[in-house]
Amino acid sequence: MTQVLEFSRLVERTLNALADVLGADGAALMLLDDQNRLRAIGGSDDDGRRLELLQEQIGAGPAIESLTHGVDVAVNDLYAARPFGFPGLAAGVSGVRAVLSVPLRVEEQLIGTLNFYDRISHEWQPSKVQTGEGLGRLMVMVLQTLAHNSPISGKS
Repeated sequence: MTQVLEFSRLVERTLNALADVLGADGAALMLLDDQNRLRAIGGSDDDGRRLELLQEQIGAGPAIESLTHGVDVAVNDLYAARPFGFPGLAAGVSGVRAVLSVPLRVEEQLIGTLNFYDRISHEWQPSKVQTGEGLGRLMVMVLQTLAHNSPISGKS
């Protein structure tokens, strides 16, 4: 239990730092489980955690689209009509308006998504999307390091 709590704290701190680097209001993480289902792992705050849990429950949202197509998904306003927004998702996460979801890969295999969000709607500039991609690669390195140092791996 202590190891799970420590992992959660490390993920939350990492997500906060990544959001700060991008200049986003928050960040959240979803990873594929052993049955290839996208699961909410954590968020930098309650809005991020709610965003991920709701996407997991309804099976729709920027993270789902990003993972399905293996591409960045930039949503300028969740409240916009489809295909530009996700109004069904927006109703459950009123504190989130703009979302950038970047796919996470290990050796070309998709493992999840890193999601940045803001509380106001806006267009995601190409430079921010590119930075988000780089932060996604950094998140993968953090996850690999945590897995390598886990007592479960036998290398702690």
